[in-house]
Amino acid sequence: MRRKITLMLWFLFVVLFSLSGCGTLGTSSGPKPYEVTAKGTVVYRGEFEFAMPPMGWKLFWPEGEGEEEFAFGFMKRDPGPFPSQSVFAYDEEPFGCSTKFEEREKEFFKRFLWNAILHFQVLERKKVQAIGEEGLAVTVEGKDPVKKEKAKAKVIFGKRGDRVVAFYITQWRPMDGTYDPSAFETFDKFVESFKFLKKSFYETL
Repeated sequence: MRRKITLMLWFLFVVLFSLSGCGTLGTSSGPKPYEVTAKGTVVYRGEFEFAMPPMGWKLFWPEGEGEEEFAFGFMKRDPGPFPSQSVFAYDEEPFGCSTKFEEREKEFFKRFLWNAILHFQVLERKKVQAIGEEGLAVTVEGKDPVKKEKAKAKVIFGKRGDRVVAFYITQWRPMDGTYDPSAFETFDKFVESFKFLKKSFYETL
């Protein structure tokens, strides 16, 4: 199921390029899982609250089987040729099982975007504040010389109780494309504003 969720992330930017005038992705005829508060923040499933990203970012969420494994995310089509796209997300169950950030990082990147066949190089690794506690931020870049595509990603590992959770952004570009730092700034603000409104299932056991 984790592989299925990651595959969904890989194809999200393909879907967005094929749609025009679309609204929020991942919607259905049922009630939306979020609400916008009077102070301009977003409350998702009554469990998470965060600042609303700027215009142009579309909220998506998985539906059906396994939807609780992957919480939600935002995507934005960027100027330029395919595959110019930015996607960021919050993940309740990032790849791996270690509760130590350094070990979880190794486990995570063994499977992160596995289907894209990118060769990642670590650009930066540093300790940060995430969800009110110490976390770990890792920035990487991967390139696919065959498809002539590249991606820059930033992953922030944090803790929810004793369990590791993660936030990540991936920005896709053609090999000669230029990355947009403003998307990473939006992502950082999203993480900084993020808070839990109630305990997780595991914290109540």
